[in-house]
Amino acid sequence: MIQATNELILGIDLNPGYTQVTYFHQSVKEPMTLGVDESAQMLPTGLCRDENGVWLLWDASGAAEEELSLMSKKQAEAGDGRKPAIWVEAGDSREPVIWAEAEEGRESEIQAETGDSREPAMPTETAADDRETTAYPQFAHVWETVMQGKPVDNGEAVLPPEELLAIYLKLCLADLSLLTSNTKLHVMVTVKTLTEPQNQVIVDALLRLGVERKRIYVQDYLSAFYYYVVNQKKELWMQDVALITYEEGDMVGYVLHIDRSTKPAIARATEIARQPVTEEVRANRSEADWRREKDRLFFELLKKVFERRTISVSYLFGDYFDKSWAVRSIQFLCSGRRAYQGMNLYSKGACYAAMERAGLLDGREILFGGGDMIERNLGMEMSIRGKESYYPLVNAGVNWYEAHHVCEFILHGEREIRLISRPMTPGEPVIHSMRLPGLPKRPDRATRLRMTVYFTSAACCHIDIEDLGFGGLYKPSPMTWSWDIRF
Repeated sequence: MIQATNELILGIDLNPGYTQVTYFHQSVKEPMTLGVDESAQMLPTGLCRDENGVWLLWDASGAAEEELSLMSKKQAEAGDGRKPAIWVEAGDSREPVIWAEAEEGRESEIQAETGDSREPAMPTETAADDRETTAYPQFAHVWETVMQGKPVDNGEAVLPPEELLAIYLKLCLADLSLLTSNTKLHVMVTVKTLTEPQNQVIVDALLRLGVERKRIYVQDYLSAFYYYVVNQKKELWMQDVALITYEEGDMVGYVLHIDRSTKPAIARATEIARQPVTEEVRANRSEADWRREKDRLFFELLKKVFERRTISVSYLFGDYFDKSWAVRSIQFLCSGRRAYQGMNLYSKGACYAAMERAGLLDGREILFGGGDMIERNLGMEMSIRGKESYYPLVNAGVNWYEAHHVCEFILHGEREIRLISRPMTPGEPVIHSMRLPGLPKRPDRATRLRMTVYFTSAACCHIDIEDLGFGGLYKPSPMTWSWDIRF
């Protein structure tokens, strides 16, 4: 059940090919995906500047895209100052079906949509009119540029990657500006895979846009897939759920399985099969022969995904899978199963995830055990108000890039730190001892330390400790200590 709120929740799918934004606000009943016209919900990933130095979204062909500002201007001229300049509205009959929801009961929806010829990039024609625009290309692929982690030269100044990304995201969110007044903004960004440098750049970019740190979240695609699935009708995910996608020349099949034998239940999304469909695999086949071969390869991949599994529903992501060639495959896919195809699964899943973090969705007794999830509890034994107690530092079940803890404590004669890690599933605890060489000699309970705990991956915890001295009696020393705990 979705709670009413005046908060604005954003899910952003950020990748080299395009960007999608799904939002939730009290003005809509369900998360909605932004679009610049009635057929495109994908924003270009390029930036350019016009002759006046104004930043514009830019598509791969080099045509500057001004639809966002143009639509805002035209809507303002129409006298509607309340609604954002976006074409998707609650109850708007013009809204295209992207993901056919379960309540519609349209099991054949995938067959109706697989012939969709939309490309995963912004059309070069302007949606507002036939005006010609002059392109001043600067960065064709912002996310690829940002992932390099190096400052970029825009012709006038050198920009850090987080500033370039902030400029880009501000343009992508331009049409939500009317909704952001007097609202709390929660943003979940989803990317295919996530590294610590990427995570930091995304966080820094959103901080530059004024989003509070505690309302910035980042996750990978499989996490977004999980959140999308569990926010559909429960009957759709009582069994395993399949995700079929196209990734850089490969057809890939994943399966989401929920292990309900544990409390809480643990959901995991696993890659089951991968089939290359590159030009090398094509091997000079004619177009007709290649279509038949792709159908055969797709069929074999589906058989591996469904083998010895009960799949309640399948989702095909993207427009690669087309009924013009996937004839036998789609018949097999839809035989006695529900199957849907669409383009905004990840951004919508990210939006649902942000809604859950914001407390707008009822909780469920399920943890998603993705590759980014920490599977061990980490803490230490200490005396709290005179009683020996376990003090938790990081709880299992959170993503590594969200795990961060800072605490201060007083030593009672110890010259080492002992942390305890316990698996979230049944298992023995492990003691991690960390010596403090060079620690100044002081009386018992006269040394205060500050400890910072964060993760650099799901399997690596980094510890920093700083000597704070003890008030006015003992000045802090310059001593610091660092360790990595690998699980």
